[in-house]
Amino acid sequence: MPTLRRVPLLLILALLLPTMTLHAQAQTTSTPTCAAGTALAPRLWARVANDQPNNLRDAPTVSAERIGSIPAGDIVTVLDGPECADGYRWWQVDYVGEVGWTAEGSTQSGVFWVVPLDGQEVESVPAPDDPPGCRRPPDDYARFNFGWATLNLRTLAMLDQAQAIYSADGGSIRFRDALVQGSYNTGGVTASFGTHDGGGAVDLSVRSRVDFSLLVGEITPMLSALRTAGFAAWLRNTDELYPGSPIHIHAVAIGDADLSEAARAQIDGEYGYFRGYNGLPEDWGGPALDSMPMVVCAWMRELGFEDLRSMDRIGGIFA
Repeated sequence: MPTLRRVPLLLILALLLPTMTLHAQAQTTSTPTCAAGTALAPRLWARVANDQPNNLRDAPTVSAERIGSIPAGDIVTVLDGPECADGYRWWQVDYVGEVGWTAEGSTQSGVFWVVPLDGQEVESVPAPDDPPGCRRPPDDYARFNFGWATLNLRTLAMLDQAQAIYSADGGSIRFRDALVQGSYNTGGVTASFGTHDGGGAVDLSVRSRVDFSLLVGEITPMLSALRTAGFAAWLRNTDELYPGSPIHIHAVAIGDADLSEAARAQIDGEYGYFRGYNGLPEDWGGPALDSMPMVVCAWMRELGFEDLRSMDRIGGIFA
């Protein structure tokens, strides 16, 4: 019968210790965190800072289906993330109603091409008295050119916010496609009397892109959404500005630092939005009382804008 050899206890422990250590590590090690990026976070607006479009995919991986692209310089709202995969840092974003994942940049090279817009913070709890959809815009005045209209990124973010409000209510018009005049259009349209010379001003069509029919049922929801997003917005009827002038919506971004003097007067001047008027001076058929409810968000008050309507002007009754 073979003799059993005794193995020293210390030797047994030495042999088992690496296995025990690996097992303990497997139980306690968490999933590695995503590499540091450009300070993006959910609920921020971001722009494509690269000179090439960014792909939009249905999952955070390069093997996922490509569902669209975001043009260079254009903006998105960040919804979720980050996720790290395939050497990239990914965020879920909303690009004008299209939700998907886009790569912020390379976690290997440290080069990132999606950056947050200037002048914004992660959104806090909305003010209790704010209407749903009130959201303080960023203070980013870089410009984006559509080819037929130029907007600063602050105005573009507000327009996209208005789109989200309007679309959630069943609206069918795409605001970006409805743009007929943008900002920084010095002397471009005489009938605008200087309101589009600076930033923050947009004109939107209210006609079908298919058959040019007037979309009457969309006008009030569009105006309501634009006002909630932070625009002083009015309908300009056919012939209102001059014989043959087309019907459209005129909107001016409240608090825009680049507003022309004429546009700023439409906000809180003597014929302006916050005084309950339609934004038109006497030389252009105004002022007339505004026919739509005013929207005042908390961020507007923080910038010094308030309801300035005089209660004795129309007997204390407002539309």
